[in-house]
Amino acid sequence: MRLFKVVSFGQKLVRRATVCLLGLAAMLSLGSAASMTLSMLLSAAVYAAAFGWKFALGFVLLLFVHEFGHLLASRIVGLKASNPVFIPFLGAVIRIQDPINAKMEANVAIGGPALGALSALVCLAFYLWTDDMLMLVLSYTACLLNLLNLIPCSPLDGGRIAAAISPHMWWIGTIITGILFLWTSNIFLLVILLFSLVRLWAGEGDLHPRYYQINMRQRLRVAWWYFGLLFVLGGVGLYLVEVMR
Repeated sequence: MRLFKVVSFGQKLVRRATVCLLGLAAMLSLGSAASMTLSMLLSAAVYAAAFGWKFALGFVLLLFVHEFGHLLASRIVGLKASNPVFIPFLGAVIRIQDPINAKMEANVAIGGPALGALSALVCLAFYLWTDDMLMLVLSYTACLLNLLNLIPCSPLDGGRIAAAISPHMWWIGTIITGILFLWTSNIFLLVILLFSLVRLWAGEGDLHPRYYQINMRQRLRVAWWYFGLLFVLGGVGLYLVEVMR
């Protein structure tokens, strides 16, 4: 019986991964703006079927704000980036020119959770103003989405930020991801865990030595942003949990 469950789980994982890869390939073959628009509409339709169109629209907008943060940060540091492509139940992906060092990559990675935290605060403000439960749910969703993205492991934003603070943080992120997977049995957490293990196996040797050569002031600045975002998102998230109770 257990063997059957493992095989069934593996088949579901392979099917979903195949669909996502084929969908991503099809989107990237279109123009940048067309890919973004079509993928947003497709994601909204899928989420609407599962959660209703109001939440679906709000959730896709939250994802867009997060990805726009990356896009804006990449333009500020002088890196070329494509428009985001949305993939249902996986979020969105954005192609960015390779950064020069870990500090530049961390700046781009911080942009998403930073605007994501702002979106959570905006939704919370609308809830306090209107008592609209949808705004409360979207605010909590934004907190959860961006907190998960700050787990310090590859390929999440937290992994790219942690590289500028200390690559040793990847071990912490991998352990956290493993615990979350065992607790929830979520397929996507398993995918993230596998990516993180591969990144740990590769270590720092796959990058140019200068990539990590940033001074202590720069590391502290990235750490200030990282832990500040954790504090804001965690504080707002805990407040929202108390409100929903």
